[in-house]
Amino acid sequence: MILPLKPLNGGDTRLPIKGRTVTSVFKATKQGPHYRPGNVRTTMLLIRLLYQMIINFLSILKLRKFYKTRKKNRTADEDISVIFYSDNLDEVNGIANSLRSVVPYLRAKGKKVQLWGSAFHTRTNGVVEDSFVVLFPRAASMEQLGYADSELAFPQLAPVLRFLKHYPADIMELETPSPGAWLVGIAARIAGLKVISHYRTDVPSYTRFLVKEAWMRRYVLNYMRIFYQNTTPVISPCETYREILETEIKVKPEGIKVLPRGIPLENFSPDYRKLPETQRNRKVRFIYVGRISVEKNIPFLEELWKQFCDKNQEIAANAELTIVGGGWYLETLINNMIEYSNVYFVGVRTGKELAELYANADFFLFPSGSDTFGNVVVESLASGTPVLVTDKGGPQDVIKSAEEKCGWVLPFENLSEWENQLKKCCEIFKTPEYEDMRKRSVKHSQNYTLEKMTTALWEFFKKL
Repeated sequence: MILPLKPLNGGDTRLPIKGRTVTSVFKATKQGPHYRPGNVRTTMLLIRLLYQMIINFLSILKLRKFYKTRKKNRTADEDISVIFYSDNLDEVNGIANSLRSVVPYLRAKGKKVQLWGSAFHTRTNGVVEDSFVVLFPRAASMEQLGYADSELAFPQLAPVLRFLKHYPADIMELETPSPGAWLVGIAARIAGLKVISHYRTDVPSYTRFLVKEAWMRRYVLNYMRIFYQNTTPVISPCETYREILETEIKVKPEGIKVLPRGIPLENFSPDYRKLPETQRNRKVRFIYVGRISVEKNIPFLEELWKQFCDKNQEIAANAELTIVGGGWYLETLINNMIEYSNVYFVGVRTGKELAELYANADFFLFPSGSDTFGNVVVESLASGTPVLVTDKGGPQDVIKSAEEKCGWVLPFENLSEWENQLKKCCEIFKTPEYEDMRKRSVKHSQNYTLEKMTTALWEFFKKL
């Protein structure tokens, strides 16, 4: 049992997320307010964040003294301890899913790692999920513009400080530049931890998609610069975003470390493909997996499919598109595609269901230009399904790094280029060339295993 928790006894009233189990609940405490999204209202979060720092400042100084003593008493052969902190663990997203794979993998290898975040306003208490994901009681939160079921939430600092003493660490890696990361990161730095960051979200691009006011976009960019310039080294998942960190975020080159990510590839396999040889006249299957929202460039995918079907009716009659996922743009997309009977919406899928959808598709379409890595791209490759990605963002690095072709990198939002490639896909998907591409896709995905990723990551931590 993790202090200061009590056994699960109905203290958390929210319906569980599939695949996650609440194993402990924090003692009941007064939760902070939850605000509707608004540019000006963000100042309320700042005020409450400063309040948390002020009322806990003496406790932070006491913790600093504790850490100084701890460092003096450490032995040379003692392994390091690391905390991963992310504010968006209490939802379903790529960052949360990735961390929920990496951390237990490291723990199974005997590494001292912890995964911390903040509970969302839909919970009555802070909780621990699956005995290793700590979601602290919430101090305040705000709905996040453009993200269904997501929040800008940050925790009460007092229980965080108690955990930092009960479970001391050497390094804290901040996963998102959000209010909770500022609060917990500053407290950890004062206490004496090495605080670094990971560039997991292309916030400037998301802001350009979702925020109309120019002053707010400038504010977010400056906010990002201050955050990442003060949490170096910054881990970048690819070379593309290393360049963006240098040019847009103004992080010095020596403050950036490129470390590709890894995923649990054992969950995905071409063996899930169930297409009998007798189905020689079956349709070519395209698939998209991910959040259904504007920043994922879903309106472009919508326009692309419409143009492909309208201009190539004979070819499109033998093609279909499956949309996997949920998001705030989903209802709009369904209404806009109602006249296209070759488009299927299956909602959010996980586990074996998702693996089968990947494997039974012929091509994966990923038009996003704001993903820093693209876990779904590697998942598709591991399933033997070649991918189409844009020349903007991180997924292009995954495809370009392949020794042999396992997909295509196409110009961002270039309708004619994408339409032509869809036609070519419909021509080659039953050829030996396509089958070779499927095999190459699986082979290339092996470069992104959890073993390779965590080994490189831990060596980097030890050098720090």
